[in-house]
Amino acid sequence: MREKITKDNIIKVLITILLIQLPFLDMLRTTAFKDIEIFGIALIELGNIILIGISLIITFTKIKLKDILKYIGFILIVIIYIVLHYFNIIKFDTNIFPDADFNFITETFYILRVYVLPLTLLYVLFYNRQIFNKEYYFKIIKVIIGIISFSIIILNILKLSYISYSAEKNHVLYNIFDYFLYQGDYKQLSSRGFFDSANELSAILFMLMPINIYLLYKEGKKSNVVLYVCQYIAMVLLGTRTSAYGAFLISIVSFGAYVLLVLMKKEKISESFNVNFIVASLACTAFLFISPFTFGRMNEGTPDFSIKDQTAYTDLENVKIEDLDKLIEKYKSEYLINDAYLKMYPLKNDPEFWLSMAKRDKALNNDNRRMKIDIINRVEERNNNSYDKWLGMGYTLNFMDLERDYVYQYYIFGIVGLLLLIGPYFIVLIYLAVKGLRNFNKNFKFITILGCMSVVLGLLIAYYSGHVFGWVSPMMYLVMFLALLICIIYDNCEVLKKVKKVKK
Repeated sequence: MREKITKDNIIKVLITILLIQLPFLDMLRTTAFKDIEIFGIALIELGNIILIGISLIITFTKIKLKDILKYIGFILIVIIYIVLHYFNIIKFDTNIFPDADFNFITETFYILRVYVLPLTLLYVLFYNRQIFNKEYYFKIIKVIIGIISFSIIILNILKLSYISYSAEKNHVLYNIFDYFLYQGDYKQLSSRGFFDSANELSAILFMLMPINIYLLYKEGKKSNVVLYVCQYIAMVLLGTRTSAYGAFLISIVSFGAYVLLVLMKKEKISESFNVNFIVASLACTAFLFISPFTFGRMNEGTPDFSIKDQTAYTDLENVKIEDLDKLIEKYKSEYLINDAYLKMYPLKNDPEFWLSMAKRDKALNNDNRRMKIDIINRVEERNNNSYDKWLGMGYTLNFMDLERDYVYQYYIFGIVGLLLLIGPYFIVLIYLAVKGLRNFNKNFKFITILGCMSVVLGLLIAYYSGHVFGWVSPMMYLVMFLALLICIIYDNCEVLKKVKKVKK
């Protein structure tokens, strides 16, 4: 008998399509497909908007009016912020940073598409908890891990993968079987499959690993062992510090948590998990330590920031401002000043700043994140607008990504925007922490710890290496893990309520 089509079924299908398509969309971003637009909106983005938008409308028909008003209230606050934010950024002095090209539509669409849309997805998932339970998320996560990990490994073997450390679409010339033969730059052996960004992918795999380990414990099937091994290998092949070291550290911490819970009799010992995990993790860790990634990092050595040419600094003491550009052009390799930064923030616009950069410790100039932050901080300082602190200087300032989330969002959205667009993730996490601690004994379980780990790791890695907030896919995955944690905490609390009722 044909199953009756219900609102719940429609929402489930739409969200399933949304989540499963994410890895494929990230691959399509490296192709001409990303340039296909309908009504001025990229088809890749339009799909997400339609899927979440329809799900939201159907959700409105199911929930109470007060819950609908919560979302409408949030959107109204966002709209007010956007208006104030835009009126602030158009006051910016473009002589300070000529790349700025403020546009209300571009600015607004970016905020709604990249920040509001994932929060809308979280809203939909929260109010449809009866549809999206733990088992649902576990199935989706296994599919996603399989798509990402297998594609990276297979494309590496076939030498079709893009190199992780290349902004261009350069294919690897060596694969996993060349690990013991190749003697050149280890970065040439890094593989990101057909994915657009190695850094985004690192953050995503970083968040996926704890749940993968839990599923190995929970299900203990051969397929779980294969998924764990493949993800570990894929993270090593990806070759970023976040992915390679992350696979190792998360495995150690997760198994340590499991042992602690067993000793405290909060979890039952699983012999199959012990054998499967220990053998698989030792084999993968051995692969990590003999990989070019590890040898490359070990052989990098300590950077030498000693002065090579004292004349470069002697000339700085007496240089005239009008001659500074020639001096820095001549000795920029000595000062460790990158051409990309001089092009982005021209010396002629702020010679005093570049003079101070040339005089300071070379190690600071060698730190790309530090250099970017120093430049944008100088831009904010020179703009001399006290409201920039609260409302930001705008995405359409067109400043390069700082590779350090929260800091980047502070400069483009201000404190108000930071609290409004990123704050909800922390509010929900704190709420869940309080709710979980009230029923600590019931929630102190392996699933809760690893579920919480996925969310917390995502929020932490956002600061240390960036590429979580401000990037559509990582934020969607973060929402999925937060929704899973909501299910875990709420389910544990519901079980506890039922136990109390029985006792009464």
